[in-house]
Amino acid sequence: MCLGHTHALSGGVTGAAIGEFALRLPPVPVLALAGLTACFAVLPDMDTRGSCAARSLGFLSEGFAWLIGKASGGHRHGTHSILGVAAFTAAAVVAGAYRAYPAGRWSLVVFLTLAIAAGLRALRVHGHAADLSALGLAVLMTWARQDLGLVAVACALGCLTHIAGDMLTVTGCPLAWPFTLRDFGLPRPVAFVTGTWRENLVLAPALVVALGWLGWHLAVTAH
Repeated sequence: MCLGHTHALSGGVTGAAIGEFALRLPPVPVLALAGLTACFAVLPDMDTRGSCAARSLGFLSEGFAWLIGKASGGHRHGTHSILGVAAFTAAAVVAGAYRAYPAGRWSLVVFLTLAIAAGLRALRVHGHAADLSALGLAVLMTWARQDLGLVAVACALGCLTHIAGDMLTVTGCPLAWPFTLRDFGLPRPVAFVTGTWRENLVLAPALVVALGWLGWHLAVTAH
């Protein structure tokens, strides 16, 4: 898998690009979509207890990661497939659709808290303050009167971006799970190993530059 910060950066780039050029959103929703997509881009690794997502809320998220790992067949199985993206997105849609009811409201809070805390940890922001910040943001978003349709969009984009990133590595992803465990990705001579110079010195800096350019473009076009 790619490193957590690489997934978060790629999610931010995807969310900002889709918000600016595909959805033509105003600046504030673009920033919201970029931030949420960055957080959700870490979520597919909730299938292993050693990931940023699993360690985001201590034993609570680790226990949840254990359950997800068992249900999805282990790391880089169900959560790294098209069916996994659909399942995460469906969870976001259902929780958002029923947020007027207590069960839906608190499900959305938990879902958003996990995603935001995971994204913060991936960007090296962690500890009790980060956990409380994630919970506070999740509560504010859930109880806000604005439409939360962007949450499901961010979830789908983030999970797809995560899988696309992992498909750049030598392991690839089982896109058609559970029908086949065949991994899809780049040919081995082109693919890279996680944490090596191709990711740290090429991919991650390129994502930072892309994110900076998108921010500059958003600021210029907003005037």
